[in-house]
Amino acid sequence: MSRWRGRIVTLVERRAEWASGGAAERPFAQLRYGLDEMWSLYYLADAGRWRPYPRSVPEISPVPLLDDLDRGAETGYFFQWLSPC
Repeated sequence: MSRWRGRIVTLVERRAEWASGGAAERPFAQLRYGLDEMWSLYYLADAGRWRPYPRSVPEISPVPLLDDLDRGAETGYFFQWLSPC
């Protein structure tokens, strides 16, 4: 799922909450379209602030950044609950 606001697309995970019957949402990544007409990938840091993903470079299209997002899933930047303890 995603949400748009201006030049920012926030990617959100949505999971069912079995106890309440509702749904819980958690943002995990942002794609930002800069004034330089380049897309950048951001992750949600521990402090609740968005930080540039360090293993990615700005791109003309957001598609290569989605590949970076897939590779970043293994590092724990985007999906902290999957990272090894």
